[in-house]
Amino acid sequence: MDSTISVSTLISTGLGIYVTSKVAKYLYDYYTADVHRIPSPPRPSWVWGHEMAGFVRSCGMQYRDWFDQCGTTFRFKAALGAGDIICTADAGIINHVLTKHIYDYEKSPMVRPIAERLVGHGLVWAEGDGHKLQRNLLNPAFSIESLRNMAPTVQECTERYITALENHLLSQPGATGVVDVQEWTAKVTLDIIGRVGFGHDFMLGQNEDTKRILDGWKNQATMGFDRSAMLGMALLRLFPALSSAPVEALKAQERTRETIKSIARGIVQEARDNLSEDGDWGEKVKGATDIISLLLRSAVTEQGLTEDELLDNIVTFVVAGHETASGTVNYTLLELARHPDLQCEIRKELAEFRREHGGREPTFDEYMSGTKLPLLDAVTKEALRMYPAAPQTERIATKDDILPLRNPITTTDGQTLTELRIKKGQTIFFPVLGINRITSRWSDPDVFRPSRWFPENAHELPDKSQLASAGWNGSLVFSAGSRICIGYRLALYEFKILLASMLRRFAFEDEGVKLEFKQVGSLQPRVIGRESEGVQVPIKMSFVEEDDDF
Repeated sequence: MDSTISVSTLISTGLGIYVTSKVAKYLYDYYTADVHRIPSPPRPSWVWGHEMAGFVRSCGMQYRDWFDQCGTTFRFKAALGAGDIICTADAGIINHVLTKHIYDYEKSPMVRPIAERLVGHGLVWAEGDGHKLQRNLLNPAFSIESLRNMAPTVQECTERYITALENHLLSQPGATGVVDVQEWTAKVTLDIIGRVGFGHDFMLGQNEDTKRILDGWKNQATMGFDRSAMLGMALLRLFPALSSAPVEALKAQERTRETIKSIARGIVQEARDNLSEDGDWGEKVKGATDIISLLLRSAVTEQGLTEDELLDNIVTFVVAGHETASGTVNYTLLELARHPDLQCEIRKELAEFRREHGGREPTFDEYMSGTKLPLLDAVTKEALRMYPAAPQTERIATKDDILPLRNPITTTDGQTLTELRIKKGQTIFFPVLGINRITSRWSDPDVFRPSRWFPENAHELPDKSQLASAGWNGSLVFSAGSRICIGYRLALYEFKILLASMLRRFAFEDEGVKLEFKQVGSLQPRVIGRESEGVQVPIKMSFVEEDDDF
């Protein structure tokens, strides 16, 4: 009897086993997880799921509406059949994923390759032990004492920026004109991180390298508004290897990184040369706490950073360091242009401080106290609530887990869940901007109203049980836990000193433009009706008339 098995039989048997195993796994995961049981918005697209609906509207707004419709935790269908994503504003899940079990949840395959393209293998990209090593290495550079030491340099950069803006306005007819503050604030925040972090002068955007950085960032931000960007992100979720594809948007990110990396090589060599003049530079950096010295010190230790990781961290701080502060300053100036009375109130507060302190400006500690300049502090909190630099983030589970719920969920079959079982590979999405504008938590959430942060109006704020316990001001605007933005205090100080300095010298008038926003690395703006002009924030500026009250 012939016992030979034909090739076709082997193939069909193997295919049958494969399909059966896939179906069995799907059914097992389906019935041992709870994702399919939680509410979902209606009418997803067969191709785009719910994601295109979230993309076409201004960043975060669709998710805010879905929170109001479905509750603080729901699922939405990812594009191209990538599976259901959990979207949440629930404090229980936020604290579990972003604080208590942070290394069990990594950046998703959609986010991490983009971070690699943009900033390389620095702190933003790193996960697990690599992140712990880099974070511990760099923490001393952002201690309160280190930030106090940075303050005079930040002040110097700010004064140079104000002088350049003055000269620009003086060159305009009537010493007034429409200024793209997006362009100007990017220059000064780039100057600040260059000087305080690496002792490098970016010359307020006047040299060719700096122009290439700023132009490259603006170009790739503009490309992020196109619907093709949504397709690219959806494909990356399914096929992370496509991050190496020769696509113009991806190549633009890489060009920006390589431009900064070439500058970083010069910064490192210059620092080593300067430190080597009187001896061994490795010995000299042992007690230093500035960023470049800490990076150099790690590079000479056995378990420290490689040369590429050292350079990538410089790229990371240049990109993130100037974007974190500049965007929120721009949108705050726009809101203040719409509220001239609020401009006057801030000027009066600053003038009163100077009168009470012999004419001097606030120190770093006074800017950061929250009580010395209460209106400026309230404006800061309101600006970051409405315009977080990182308006959304997502994580992927590296193992099966159970998510605790602060707000129980009523399932589609009427049962109540107080926790969610999830499987390895589950994506969890945090639309930070949408969370900060949930109608059920915030009164008039789309209105810029700093007074809500005054102590006497504390009843207007969300209950603390609904907020991120380890995030700045109970929010996710700088993330939370051990992955909270390492330079968030520097960003807050920059924001306050830039805003105070600009308001003291300039008046801002609304041009009547309406902006839409997308996340392209950070929150990026575009004027509706003037899309072809790219990202911008145009505001009419003039000089503040000298007045004893100010």
